[in-house]
Amino acid sequence: MGPLWQWLAGFLLSATPHITQTRADDTLVPLFYSPLPVGSIKPLGWLRGEMTTVASGLAGHEHDFYSFVRDSRWLSPTGEGDDYSNLNEALPYWFNGLVPLAYSLGDDDLKEQVHAVADTVLSLQSSDGTWEGRVVEGLTKFMVLANAMLKDDSFGFARCADGVDCRWGQVRIADMILTIQWLLDNHEEDVLDNEVDILWDNMRMFNDQNQYNWADWYQDGTYPKVVNDPTPGNPKFPYMHGVNVGQGLKASAVIRRFTNDPSLVDASMRAVNWTFTYHGSPSGTILADEIIRDLSPHSGSELCTAVETAYSLSYLYQALGDNYYADRSELAIFNALPAMLMPDAWAHQYMAQPNQPWATDNSSGVFTTANSGVATSFGLEPEYPCCTVNFPQGYPKFLTHSWARTPSGLGLVHMLLSPSEVNTTVSGHPVTISVNTDYPFTNTLTYVVDASTSLDLHLRVPSWSQQTTITVNDVSQPLHPTSPSSTQLIPLPAGKSTVRLTLSYAIRTVPRASGSISVYVGNLLYALDVGQLTTTTLPHAFTDPHGPGMTHIPFPQVRDHYLEPTEPWNVAVDPSTLSYHGLQSAGLSTGVFDYDRTPTYITVRGCQVQWGLFDDRTPEDRPVSGKCAEGTTGTFRLIPYGAAKVHMTELPTVELKPQDGGEGLVVNV
Repeated sequence: MGPLWQWLAGFLLSATPHITQTRADDTLVPLFYSPLPVGSIKPLGWLRGEMTTVASGLAGHEHDFYSFVRDSRWLSPTGEGDDYSNLNEALPYWFNGLVPLAYSLGDDDLKEQVHAVADTVLSLQSSDGTWEGRVVEGLTKFMVLANAMLKDDSFGFARCADGVDCRWGQVRIADMILTIQWLLDNHEEDVLDNEVDILWDNMRMFNDQNQYNWADWYQDGTYPKVVNDPTPGNPKFPYMHGVNVGQGLKASAVIRRFTNDPSLVDASMRAVNWTFTYHGSPSGTILADEIIRDLSPHSGSELCTAVETAYSLSYLYQALGDNYYADRSELAIFNALPAMLMPDAWAHQYMAQPNQPWATDNSSGVFTTANSGVATSFGLEPEYPCCTVNFPQGYPKFLTHSWARTPSGLGLVHMLLSPSEVNTTVSGHPVTISVNTDYPFTNTLTYVVDASTSLDLHLRVPSWSQQTTITVNDVSQPLHPTSPSSTQLIPLPAGKSTVRLTLSYAIRTVPRASGSISVYVGNLLYALDVGQLTTTTLPHAFTDPHGPGMTHIPFPQVRDHYLEPTEPWNVAVDPSTLSYHGLQSAGLSTGVFDYDRTPTYITVRGCQVQWGLFDDRTPEDRPVSGKCAEGTTGTFRLIPYGAAKVHMTELPTVELKPQDGGEGLVVNV
C-alpha cells in the first residue's frame, strides 16, 4: 500500500482537480422502474424465514469472529489488518449484503454491526456530520480523489501499484459507476456543482480508460461459445471468470445511463442470452469453475457467481423492463442460491455442479482451478473465502428489487414475485401492500392493499405462465399485458382491496446439451432425490483444507459437512410419467429448502443405467449404456433443487415400454 499512500500525500498537498468541462445539463437515462428505499420492503412467509436464517447464521456472525471481516484493513488507520487478497474485498463484500439484510429484516443487531463498520471507515475521513450525510460526504471525497487519480495517468485504475492486478477493478467497474449514479439519483442537491461535474467526469473516464468493454466482448467472432482454453493463462481470462461474468451482465445497462447509447439495450440482451445459451446451468447460474465451461453437467459454478448473477438480472429488469431478466433472476434465487447453503446457513459450498451426487473431501481435478478437493463440500470457507463474505447479498438484494415505482409515478409494480410487504407512498399518500403467497411452491399470490389514494398496481407475469387469471375483491378482471415487461395493469381505488393473481402451473421439461432433460414447475427446478448422508468435522481454513481443523472459533455451529448419496443417482426417467405433488397446506415459514422438509415433490417412473465417472469422481456427461439395468425399473422422486444438496438435474430419458419383443428398454442418450 506504500505507493498509494505516497501518491495520496502528494495529492492532498495539491489543489482541487481541475474540471475541464461543465456538465450541468447532463442527465442520466431513467431506469424503467424507479427503486424504492432499502427497508421499505419487508420479507414475509418463507422468504422471511430464509433471510432470518441467514441473519442468524454465518452472515450475521462474521463481524464477531471472522478475521477477514472483524480485522479488515478497511478498519485500520494504517491499512494494516487481515484479508485473503490484496484486493481487500472481504469487508466490502460482506457489507454489501449486510446493509440490505439488516434493514429489510429490521434487525437491530445487524444494524449495529453495519453502523459500527460504517462509522469506523467514515471516521478515517471525517468525524462530524450526520450518518447519512457522512456517507454522501465520504463518497464525494472519494470521488474527488478518484478524479485526480484517473487524470494522473489512471493511477489505481489502469495503472496500479506493484503487485496489484488492475484487471479486477476494470472488468467490474460497472459496480463503481452504479455508486456514482446512486449519488446523482438521490443526492445531487447535496453535493457542490463542481462535484457533480466530477461525478460525470469519473463515469466517462472509468469507461474510456477501461480496456474491458462488455458490449464488445459479446460479439460474433469474439465471444467464445465453446471454450478451448479454460485456464487463468488465457489472455481473455477477466472476461471469462464466472463472477466477473455475473457482474458484467449489467454493465451495458449501467453505461447506457450516462452515454445514452441505445445499442446497449440490445447488447444487454445479447450478453444474457449468449451467456446462458452457451454456459448456463439449469439452476439459473453460470457454469464457470472458475472460467466459463460450456454446458457439461459436471462443470461447476461458484456461490459468488449465483448471487452476482441474480443481482445483475434483477437490475436489468429494473433498468430495461424486459421480463426475460426477471424470470432469470427468480430462477437463480429460487434454485442456485439455496442449493449451496446448509439449512441453518452456517455453511456453504464454493462450487456446485448440475449433476453432483457427492459433496465430499476428495482430490478431484474436475475443475479448472478449484482443485483443493473440498470445493463442493459445505463449510466456513471451502476452497476460497470470497463466497463466505459475498453470499449474504443474495436474498436481500432480490427483495429490495422486488417492488418499484412505475414510470408514471402513479403506481407500484411487483417485479420479482415472492411473499413480501411494501410500505411507501404514491403521490405523497401512504400505501401498504402485503403479498400472501407460498410462491414459487404454489401458483397463487394474494395482494392485500391498503391505500389512501387511488393507484395503478402492476403485477409481473412470468413467461412460463400461459394461462393467468386476476380477481379484484373476488371479481374477475380482463387481462391487459404490457410488453416487454409482461405486467398486468390493475387500477385500484383508494381504500382496501384484495387482488388475487393465479398463474398456470404445470410440469415442463427443458432439453440440455448432454441429451438429457431438466424438470421444472414454474421457476422451481426439480432434482433427482439421491438421498443424503452427512458427515461433519471441525471447520478448515482454506489454506489447510485437509488438516486437523480449527478449534479456536467461538461458535460450535461452524462446521464442515461432507455429503454422500444413499439412493441411486444413475437414473434415466420417462417424462410421460412425471407427476406433481403440490403443497398440502399454505403458510410456509421456515425450512423450505431443508432436505427433510421439502413442501413439494415430483414422482416419475425410470430405471438405473450404466453411467461412468469422469476423473473417478463425478458422473460423465451421459450414460454409457443404452438400456435399463435389469430389475431396476421403479418410481423415483424429484425434489426442489434448493433442498437437494447432492443431486442430479440433467436426467437422461427412457421410454418404459417393450421394444423388439420386450428384450429391453431403450434409453435416449
